[in-house]
Amino acid sequence: MSVAAYRSFRLSMRWLLEEASEPTSTIVLTGAKTGVFLDTRFIKGSSDLDWAFAGYRSTDPGALLMLYSSLDNIHEIDSRTMDPAEDSGRNTTLPDGTTLEEGEMVNPDTGKMTPFEEIWRDEEETDGRTVLFMKNILGTTWQARVGNWEIALGREKNGVFWAWQSAKLGGEWTVKYATTSVGYEHIAHLPDNPDWEEGSSVEWAGDKWVVLERGGR
Repeated sequence: MSVAAYRSFRLSMRWLLEEASEPTSTIVLTGAKTGVFLDTRFIKGSSDLDWAFAGYRSTDPGALLMLYSSLDNIHEIDSRTMDPAEDSGRNTTLPDGTTLEEGEMVNPDTGKMTPFEEIWRDEEETDGRTVLFMKNILGTTWQARVGNWEIALGREKNGVFWAWQSAKLGGEWTVKYATTSVGYEHIAHLPDNPDWEEGSSVEWAGDKWVVLERGGR
């Protein structure tokens, strides 16, 4: 079966010349067709958001007999800035099947561009029925489901940024992390609506949305 989407879990991160660690719960959901993605990063054991952003990514095969690929991420919404942002890196598959991402971005602790390395575990989702990516018409709220994971993020009119991560365990959705600005009782998981076609506009949860990508039925 073809791949409908990807789930990526970060295992470690380090700024070069520092030791690797993983202080966050970082999950990225990516659509296989359009490259739409959502990325949420919470400080482990807390409701503190380290970083969250969403947009589109493109991957170009690298040289060296395709041993690596270059990755460009366009952030249409970003918790660290009000303006569109971009980051890039180079991915290499390691012998154990994990992915090494190398790149350069602003270190929030120093404000300077700094080389970094991240290790990721990627999972392929082949059941397209579980894949759905959406954003509201204003582009201030993004939400995605891939398999048994669902994440959402957005910025309120007052500038407050929020996000949450949720997993389906035993047939029930369980919120794993959420910012304090999110009331758990108000979290709405995406419905399985067969009438929502890719590219269509729909009304749901008191808002108007665009279906950015959905898997095959």
